[in-house]
Amino acid sequence: MVRILARDVLRGQPTVATKDVDEAHAKIAELFCSHELAPRTRASLMDMKLRSLHRGDVGIEFLDYGADVRIEPEGLQDFHLVQIPLAGHASMQVGTNTVESSPSVATVPPVDRPFSMSWDSGSPHLIVYVRHSAMERVAEQLYGDSAVDLGYGMDLSSGSGRAFLRSVVELHDDMISQPASSAPAFVQGLLADSMMSRLLMAMELPSGETQDAESESRLVRECRELLERHAFEELTVPDIAECLGVSVRTLQTALRAETGATPSDMLRSIRLDRAREMLLEANPREQSVTAIAELCGFTHQGRFSALYVKAFGELPSVSLRR
Repeated sequence: MVRILARDVLRGQPTVATKDVDEAHAKIAELFCSHELAPRTRASLMDMKLRSLHRGDVGIEFLDYGADVRIEPEGLQDFHLVQIPLAGHASMQVGTNTVESSPSVATVPPVDRPFSMSWDSGSPHLIVYVRHSAMERVAEQLYGDSAVDLGYGMDLSSGSGRAFLRSVVELHDDMISQPASSAPAFVQGLLADSMMSRLLMAMELPSGETQDAESESRLVRECRELLERHAFEELTVPDIAECLGVSVRTLQTALRAETGATPSDMLRSIRLDRAREMLLEANPREQSVTAIAELCGFTHQGRFSALYVKAFGELPSVSLRR
């Protein structure tokens, strides 16, 4: 699964920080909607950190209350949110439905019903914002029907959930790499529409395609699990297909449909994630970038550095020194 670190979300953007509950309430109400906000216990001391960046119909926020809190919004009405804990635990109550949220399960609040949320201390969130009118437009293009009827939770470990996460990362990285005024409008729209399409596909399936979509999701999940187990071994696409019991064409078609990636792309992404984990945990006096890159299957140092910068926005040597 795509691993997103809290410190990487909207890096370089201004951070609003406050320990005052009333000020935190005012900032969040201004950004989203009217709501009630309160620490869940007297011992919970607020230490909110907020970063926000919007472009057109979409936005990305980083929000960490730094305390156990309860949030009761009045209603979203004209926008959707996907709330992804980067660590810890949160929950959302909608009528009799409860969604327990973690880094592998996101909450998707309703736009037309009251709901309440509880966030534990130590559960920073990446929040994806989408205007309802834009979601209707993309739903019409995708399904021929502008009705948007989402559920309340998203399984981020599923094939479609991972595809959504990757589209969020692509949009996020483009948004922070250049100001909206200088970014090509076509690219902006393409990335935003891709993210919204992936969101819809992760939440619901078009009628008549349930069985095929589930079959492909299982194949993609098994492929990812295989690659994660053997990430550091020499693997060819025919080897992967043979292990999964399918043809190369079937594997490539399933991956392209759900993730937009080839088997080689997926393996490279997994290796890069492993390399980043190792670099962040390593002692720079005992480990080198070259040694870690080779352990993760990258034999060409220049190529590794270029791929790493593209994926994470910094040189591997910078990650090693953190």
